[in-house]
Amino acid sequence: MTMPGLEPLVYVGLHESEGIVVPTFQDTISYSWVGGYPGPFKRNADVEVMLFPMKAPEAEGMLSLADAVSEINKLFARAEALGFPVLKVPRIPPGDAA
Repeated sequence: MTMPGLEPLVYVGLHESEGIVVPTFQDTISYSWVGGYPGPFKRNADVEVMLFPMKAPEAEGMLSLADAVSEINKLFARAEALGFPVLKVPRIPPGDAA
């Protein structure tokens, strides 16, 4: 990846998705504001609970906190070795922009 991203999630157990039971994760914002799925949730109309059921191929990209720290350190070392390159802004040909 040229632009890695990190999205922290909270494991909330095994839940059914599309007829199979899979590991399910919840976004950290809703987890800390209203509680863990399946509830009961604290009342907060401004917070939407986002769930992420992970089938095997999707779950392969999941990292523990320790593994995420290790990967970030590797990426930092790589960027440092390359002189912290700046990504070029992609040029979109006229007429191709949506």
